[in-house]
Amino acid sequence: MFLTTESHAPDVSYVFHLVDQLPAVEADWHLVYEKPNIQVFEREGLEQRVIGVGSPDDAYAVYREERPGQVDVFYLASQRADLAIDTVFISCLSLERQMERLGGFILHCAYMVYQGRAVLFSGPSGIGKSTQAGIWAKNVPGAYVVNGDRCLLTRNEQGEYEANGWPVCGSSGICHVETHPVEAIIFVQQRPDNAFIPENVAMHFKRLTTQITVNYWNQAATEHGLNFIGDLLAKVRVETYGCNMDPEAAFTLRKHLFENAQ
Repeated sequence: MFLTTESHAPDVSYVFHLVDQLPAVEADWHLVYEKPNIQVFEREGLEQRVIGVGSPDDAYAVYREERPGQVDVFYLASQRADLAIDTVFISCLSLERQMERLGGFILHCAYMVYQGRAVLFSGPSGIGKSTQAGIWAKNVPGAYVVNGDRCLLTRNEQGEYEANGWPVCGSSGICHVETHPVEAIIFVQQRPDNAFIPENVAMHFKRLTTQITVNYWNQAATEHGLNFIGDLLAKVRVETYGCNMDPEAAFTLRKHLFENAQ
Protein backbone atom coordinates (compact mmCIF):
# COMPACT_ATOMS: atom_id res chain seq x y z
CA MET A 1 0.00 0.00 0.00
CA PHE A 2 1.33 3.46 -0.91
CA LEU A 3 0.58 7.05 0.06
CA THR A 4 1.48 9.57 -2.63
CA THR A 5 0.37 13.04 -3.68
CA GLU A 6 1.34 12.86 -7.35
CA SER A 7 2.48 10.31 -9.92
CA HIS A 8 5.96 9.84 -8.48
CA ALA A 9 7.66 7.62 -5.92
CA PRO A 10 5.41 7.17 -2.88
CA ASP A 11 5.90 9.38 0.17
CA VAL A 12 5.03 6.47 2.45
CA SER A 13 4.90 2.72 1.82
CA TYR A 14 2.91 0.39 4.11
CA VAL A 15 3.37 -3.36 4.44
CA PHE A 16 0.60 -5.23 6.28
CA HIS A 17 1.44 -8.42 8.16
CA LEU A 18 -1.35 -10.67 9.43
CA VAL A 19 0.04 -12.31 12.56
CA ASP A 20 -1.16 -14.65 15.29
CA GLN A 21 0.55 -12.54 17.96
CA LEU A 22 1.59 -8.88 17.91
CA PRO A 23 5.32 -8.20 18.24
CA ALA A 24 6.59 -6.87 21.55
CA VAL A 25 7.98 -3.34 21.73
CA GLU A 26 11.76 -3.49 22.01
CA ALA A 27 13.50 -1.82 24.95
CA ASP A 28 15.12 0.97 22.89
CA TRP A 29 11.70 2.42 22.00
CA HIS A 30 10.66 5.08 24.53
CA LEU A 31 7.04 5.56 25.62
CA VAL A 32 5.99 9.18 24.89
CA TYR A 33 2.19 9.01 25.06
CA GLU A 34 -0.44 6.68 26.43
CA LYS A 35 -4.24 6.44 26.46
CA PRO A 36 -6.50 3.43 26.99
CA ASN A 37 -6.66 2.76 23.24
CA ILE A 38 -3.10 3.65 22.18
CA GLN A 39 0.52 3.66 23.26
CA VAL A 40 3.04 5.73 21.29
CA PHE A 41 6.77 5.02 21.36
CA GLU A 42 9.62 7.01 19.81
CA ARG A 43 13.14 6.11 18.65
CA GLU A 44 15.43 8.46 16.73
CA GLY A 45 12.55 10.40 15.23
CA LEU A 46 10.62 7.28 14.23
CA GLU A 47 7.35 6.21 15.80
CA GLN A 48 5.71 2.98 16.90
CA ARG A 49 2.10 2.66 18.05
CA VAL A 50 0.27 -0.13 19.85
CA ILE A 51 -3.37 0.30 18.85
CA GLY A 52 -6.25 -1.19 20.78
CA VAL A 53 -9.79 -0.65 22.00
CA GLY A 54 -9.90 -0.11 25.75
CA SER A 55 -6.44 -1.10 27.02
CA PRO A 56 -3.08 -2.42 25.72
CA ASP A 57 -4.42 -5.90 26.45
CA ASP A 58 -7.04 -5.31 23.74
CA ALA A 59 -4.48 -4.31 21.10
CA TYR A 60 -5.26 -5.45 17.58
CA ALA A 61 -2.41 -3.77 15.66
CA VAL A 62 1.12 -2.41 15.89
CA TYR A 63 2.18 0.45 13.61
CA ARG A 64 5.98 0.62 13.28
CA GLU A 65 8.13 3.00 11.24
CA GLU A 66 11.17 1.03 10.19
CA ARG A 67 12.73 4.06 8.53
CA PRO A 68 11.40 7.34 7.09
CA GLY A 69 8.75 6.54 4.49
CA GLN A 70 8.54 2.83 5.36
CA VAL A 71 5.87 1.49 7.72
CA ASP A 72 5.10 -2.06 8.81
CA VAL A 73 1.65 -2.75 10.22
CA PHE A 74 1.22 -5.94 12.24
CA TYR A 75 -2.44 -6.90 12.54
CA LEU A 76 -4.01 -9.80 14.41
CA ALA A 77 -5.23 -12.38 11.91
CA SER A 78 -8.07 -13.27 14.30
CA GLN A 79 -9.44 -9.71 13.85
CA ARG A 80 -9.10 -9.64 10.07
CA ALA A 81 -12.84 -9.18 9.46
CA ASP A 82 -12.73 -5.87 11.35
CA LEU A 83 -10.43 -4.37 8.69
CA ALA A 84 -13.63 -3.75 6.73
CA ILE A 85 -14.54 -1.14 9.37
CA ASP A 86 -13.16 2.16 8.11
CA THR A 87 -12.13 3.48 11.54
CA VAL A 88 -10.20 0.30 12.33
CA PHE A 89 -8.37 0.25 9.00
CA ILE A 90 -7.52 3.96 9.10
CA SER A 91 -6.24 3.68 12.68
CA CYS A 92 -3.59 1.26 11.44
CA LEU A 93 -2.23 3.86 9.01
CA SER A 94 -1.73 6.79 11.44
CA LEU A 95 -2.60 9.02 8.50
CA GLU A 96 -2.76 12.22 10.55
CA ARG A 97 1.02 11.84 11.08
CA GLN A 98 1.63 11.50 7.35
CA MET A 99 -0.75 14.34 6.45
CA GLU A 100 0.94 16.72 8.89
CA ARG A 101 4.23 16.11 7.11
CA LEU A 102 2.51 17.04 3.84
CA GLY A 103 0.94 20.17 5.33
CA GLY A 104 -2.59 18.92 6.01
CA PHE A 105 -4.64 18.49 9.19
CA ILE A 106 -7.84 16.59 9.95
CA LEU A 107 -10.81 18.61 11.22
CA HIS A 108 -13.63 16.90 13.12
CA CYS A 109 -16.64 18.35 11.31
CA ALA A 110 -19.60 17.79 9.05
CA TYR A 111 -18.41 18.90 5.61
CA MET A 112 -21.18 20.53 3.56
CA VAL A 113 -20.92 22.24 0.17
CA TYR A 114 -23.03 25.13 -1.13
CA GLN A 115 -22.34 27.13 -4.30
CA GLY A 116 -19.07 25.27 -4.71
CA ARG A 117 -17.72 26.30 -1.31
CA ALA A 118 -17.27 24.29 1.88
CA VAL A 119 -19.10 25.11 5.09
CA LEU A 120 -17.66 23.03 7.93
CA PHE A 121 -19.81 22.44 11.02
CA SER A 122 -17.57 21.62 13.96
CA GLY A 123 -17.85 21.04 17.69
CA PRO A 124 -17.99 18.22 20.25
CA SER A 125 -19.55 14.86 19.39
CA GLY A 126 -23.32 14.94 19.66
CA ILE A 127 -23.64 18.72 19.37
CA GLY A 128 -25.56 18.54 16.07
CA LYS A 129 -22.94 18.98 13.32
CA SER A 130 -24.35 16.30 11.03
CA THR A 131 -27.89 17.45 11.82
CA GLN A 132 -27.16 20.99 10.62
CA ALA A 133 -25.46 19.75 7.46
CA GLY A 134 -28.44 17.47 6.84
CA ILE A 135 -30.88 20.38 7.28
CA TRP A 136 -29.01 22.25 4.55
CA ALA A 137 -28.99 19.21 2.24
CA LYS A 138 -32.74 18.70 2.73
CA ASN A 139 -33.94 22.30 2.56
CA VAL A 140 -31.41 24.42 0.64
CA PRO A 141 -31.32 23.73 -3.12
CA GLY A 142 -27.81 22.86 -4.29
CA ALA A 143 -26.44 22.06 -0.84
CA TYR A 144 -25.07 18.57 -0.13
CA VAL A 145 -22.88 16.73 2.37
CA VAL A 146 -19.41 15.51 1.38
CA ASN A 147 -18.51 13.93 4.72
CA GLY A 148 -20.51 13.70 7.93
CA ASP A 149 -17.54 13.28 10.26
CA ARG A 150 -14.21 14.66 9.04
CA CYS A 151 -12.38 16.62 6.39
CA LEU A 152 -8.72 17.15 5.57
CA LEU A 153 -7.72 20.81 5.58
CA THR A 154 -4.92 21.83 3.21
CA ARG A 155 -3.55 24.96 1.59
CA ASN A 156 -3.28 25.30 -2.17
CA GLU A 157 -0.43 26.98 -4.04
CA GLN A 158 -2.05 30.38 -3.47
CA GLY A 159 -2.19 29.78 0.28
CA GLU A 160 -5.98 29.41 0.29
CA TYR A 161 -7.57 26.78 2.51
CA GLU A 162 -9.39 23.84 0.99
CA ALA A 163 -11.50 21.05 2.45
CA ASN A 164 -10.80 17.57 1.12
CA GLY A 165 -12.78 14.37 1.48
CA TRP A 166 -11.65 11.85 4.11
CA PRO A 167 -12.04 8.04 3.96
CA VAL A 168 -13.97 7.73 7.25
CA CYS A 169 -17.75 8.18 7.12
CA GLY A 170 -18.67 8.13 10.81
CA SER A 171 -22.28 7.48 11.82
CA SER A 172 -23.60 9.46 8.85
CA GLY A 173 -22.31 6.90 6.35
CA ILE A 174 -21.43 9.76 3.97
CA CYS A 175 -17.90 10.25 2.66
CA HIS A 176 -17.04 11.43 -0.84
CA VAL A 177 -13.75 12.41 -2.46
CA GLU A 178 -14.13 16.10 -3.27
CA THR A 179 -12.09 19.26 -2.73
CA HIS A 180 -13.61 22.72 -2.29
CA PRO A 181 -12.40 26.12 -1.01
CA VAL A 182 -13.44 26.78 2.58
CA GLU A 183 -16.09 29.43 3.01
CA ALA A 184 -16.42 29.14 6.80
CA ILE A 185 -15.95 26.98 9.87
CA ILE A 186 -19.04 27.09 12.07
CA PHE A 187 -18.89 25.95 15.69
CA VAL A 188 -22.35 24.64 16.51
CA GLN A 189 -24.11 25.18 19.81
CA GLN A 190 -27.64 24.09 20.69
CA ARG A 191 -30.24 26.70 21.61
CA PRO A 192 -34.00 27.22 21.02
CA ASP A 193 -33.53 30.10 18.58
CA ASN A 194 -30.92 30.88 15.92
CA ALA A 195 -28.27 33.45 16.78
CA PHE A 196 -24.58 34.11 16.24
CA ILE A 197 -22.60 34.06 19.46
CA PRO A 198 -19.79 36.63 19.67
CA GLU A 199 -16.48 35.01 20.52
CA ASN A 200 -12.94 36.31 20.21
CA VAL A 201 -10.08 34.80 18.24
CA ALA A 202 -8.56 33.24 21.36
CA MET A 203 -11.74 31.23 21.98
CA HIS A 204 -11.89 30.07 18.37
CA PHE A 205 -8.21 29.09 18.58
CA LYS A 206 -8.96 27.04 21.69
CA ARG A 207 -11.92 25.34 20.02
CA LEU A 208 -9.88 24.47 16.94
CA THR A 209 -7.13 22.88 19.03
CA THR A 210 -9.72 20.40 20.31
CA GLN A 211 -11.24 19.63 16.90
CA ILE A 212 -8.13 19.50 14.69
CA THR A 213 -6.06 16.34 15.12
CA VAL A 214 -2.57 17.22 16.32
CA ASN A 215 -0.09 14.73 17.78
CA TYR A 216 0.72 16.83 20.85
CA TRP A 217 3.34 14.36 22.07
CA ASN A 218 5.48 15.36 19.08
CA GLN A 219 7.01 18.84 19.51
CA ALA A 220 7.59 19.50 15.81
CA ALA A 221 4.07 18.35 14.89
CA THR A 222 2.61 20.47 17.69
CA GLU A 223 4.42 23.61 16.52
CA HIS A 224 3.33 22.94 12.94
CA GLY A 225 -0.27 22.32 14.03
CA LEU A 226 -0.54 25.46 16.17
CA ASN A 227 0.97 27.58 13.39
CA PHE A 228 -1.51 26.03 10.95
CA ILE A 229 -4.43 26.90 13.24
CA GLY A 230 -3.19 30.46 13.69
CA ASP A 231 -2.89 31.00 9.95
CA LEU A 232 -6.26 29.33 9.38
CA LEU A 233 -7.93 31.81 11.74
CA ALA A 234 -6.30 34.71 9.92
CA LYS A 235 -7.60 33.61 6.52
CA VAL A 236 -10.86 31.71 7.05
CA ARG A 237 -14.13 32.91 8.52
CA VAL A 238 -14.78 31.16 11.86
CA GLU A 239 -17.99 31.74 13.82
CA THR A 240 -20.02 30.24 16.64
CA TYR A 241 -23.66 29.62 15.82
CA GLY A 242 -26.34 28.75 18.36
CA CYS A 243 -29.19 27.06 16.52
CA ASN A 244 -32.15 24.74 16.63
CA MET A 245 -33.09 21.89 14.31
CA ASP A 246 -35.63 23.72 12.16
CA PRO A 247 -35.05 24.58 8.48
CA GLU A 248 -34.84 28.23 9.50
CA ALA A 249 -31.45 27.45 11.06
CA ALA A 250 -30.07 26.81 7.57
CA PHE A 251 -31.79 29.80 5.99
CA THR A 252 -30.46 32.16 8.69
CA LEU A 253 -26.91 30.91 8.27
CA ARG A 254 -27.11 30.99 4.46
CA LYS A 255 -28.17 34.63 4.55
CA HIS A 256 -25.38 35.45 7.00
CA LEU A 257 -22.63 33.72 5.03
CA PHE A 258 -23.64 34.18 1.41
CA GLU A 259 -26.35 36.79 0.87
CA ASN A 260 -24.94 39.44 3.19
CA ALA A 261 -21.54 39.04 1.54
CA GLN A 262 -22.86 39.81 -1.91
